[in-house]
Amino acid sequence: MSIEFWVWFGVVVLSVLVEIVTQELVSVWFAVGALIPFILSIFNGVPIWLEIVIFVAVSIVLVCFMRKVAQKWLFKYGGARTNADALIGKTLKLLEDVTRDDKGAVKFNGVVWSTITEDDSEIKAGTYVEVVRMAGNKLIVKASDQQVTQKENGKDAKLKEE
Repeated sequence: MSIEFWVWFGVVVLSVLVEIVTQELVSVWFAVGALIPFILSIFNGVPIWLEIVIFVAVSIVLVCFMRKVAQKWLFKYGGARTNADALIGKTLKLLEDVTRDDKGAVKFNGVVWSTITEDDSEIKAGTYVEVVRMAGNKLIVKASDQQVTQKENGKDAKLKEE
């Protein structure tokens, strides 16, 4: 076997190991790109410059076009929402007033969350608010036109238009 064979073999192995460690779907495409020159290096007479051009071209094409497709396909069902993510879009009753200087509070599934408003407005306790997003451990909320009826455990929440 030629030295080129072992170099391409090393590139494939190293790229796969880096992908296993990082799991970013980047170096795997270099491993695939190195497979073709690896196979070509078995046959004598294939110039090294052609192997390098094929490696670079295939790797670039795969990184540019296949990475997004692979991410969508691989992580399609892996995007399960966490407890915190499940709060976004929920309508909850404000337990404490929210002012420009003081945080308010809401309770969801038995956990009390600090709240601030997205526009520094003031909202009184008892008002229903919608969770817009999270910032650290605080919920960013806005006043809602909807009313929530919740069971004690937070399940089966129903919204009523006011």
